[in-house]
Amino acid sequence: MLSLNRICCYLIIFGVIILIPSVNFITYSDELISVSFLAIALADCIINRCWKKYSLLWIIMSILSIYAIYSLYLPYNTLRYILLDWIIELKPLIPFCVLFAIGPSFTNPEKKLIRIICWINISIIAVCFALGMSVIKTVMFHPAYPSMYALISGLLFYYCSLSNDNVISDKNLWISIAMMAVGIFGFKAKFFGTFILSLYLLLFYKPGICRNLNYKHILILIILCLLVLGATWNKINYYFIQGDTDSFDLSTIESFARPVLYMTGGLILLDHFPFGTGLASFATFASGENYSLVYYEYGINNVHGLSPNQPYFICDAFFPSLAQYGFVGLLLFIYFWVYIYSYLRIMIRTNPNLYRPLFTTGSISIIFILVESTTGTTFTQTGGLIVMSLLGIVCAKGRLLKQSERLSNTNTLCINKQKI
Repeated sequence: MLSLNRICCYLIIFGVIILIPSVNFITYSDELISVSFLAIALADCIINRCWKKYSLLWIIMSILSIYAIYSLYLPYNTLRYILLDWIIELKPLIPFCVLFAIGPSFTNPEKKLIRIICWINISIIAVCFALGMSVIKTVMFHPAYPSMYALISGLLFYYCSLSNDNVISDKNLWISIAMMAVGIFGFKAKFFGTFILSLYLLLFYKPGICRNLNYKHILILIILCLLVLGATWNKINYYFIQGDTDSFDLSTIESFARPVLYMTGGLILLDHFPFGTGLASFATFASGENYSLVYYEYGINNVHGLSPNQPYFICDAFFPSLAQYGFVGLLLFIYFWVYIYSYLRIMIRTNPNLYRPLFTTGSISIIFILVESTTGTTFTQTGGLIVMSLLGIVCAKGRLLKQSERLSNTNTLCINKQKI
């Protein structure tokens, strides 16, 4: 009989297999994976009576459900599309929460299989880059995907090359970096930023570096910041600061739609304090499928790419969609990532030498999601689901350490009371 661990691992392997085909050919596979993880959690709770084990999942689902109910009392969209947005927003969070609760581990044959799949994915990506834009668009729809999936494949290869005591050989470390580096040929600024930070974590980061700063460390951090800023400045300036209104070109129209989304999102946060405009109302797939009245309210329905007839860039970045949830939702989103990071930090505090590779894996995962969310919706797509699944497995190790720490503190307190 299959255990929950094995089922979870098989689902992740399936996700890695369909990572590239999911963009153009198996478009609903990520929803299927997410629903399967939810079914696993429900079955475990019903059979083993362990509802508390999945408390994070129930809290997140409850919060989004409250927002869905709240959205029904607003005029911006209909029940069908509110539910659609509810599903899409939950899609990457369900696997994370389930894997965080279960904490499965891959067997060595499973790790080997994932490494082989990563090699296949990288080969496909390299061929796409070599053959040009027409092939990239046929296989992966948009030139941003090959770079993203190269980094995901390199990160998965890195994690699946770790031994049971979290050691990786120099050979496999450099293979992981080389896989990530294939994404350079996509010439995407956000990839360069993520890749530079990943290199720092993989090669130069040492636990406690921020507590014991010296001139060398400060110089490295300054150089790192300058490299990231230099690699991304043109796009930051183009998309978010200056724009390029003197050279209006429909082929780059997303650079105009995106700042409009960010600016309008800021206005929504102020005008609809504290809970926003609700699900399916702004900067999401559902708000474009059934055109939200918010776009009329803020007069952006005539912006090319955001209009009812051409809503191509409505779902162009994840961060603007946080305006749907208002300041309350924004604070909850920030708290979620701080909460996750606390489970990475405890690994470094407990045993930095042993857990550094897991900390690195989790940190790169968070960086990837947050950077991609500035100019894309990877978080709610298959790539985001796979990265969040990997993050869930890593954070589960931190959860066990926290439980051990809490138990140790409790026992120490009881012993001290007995002595008194």
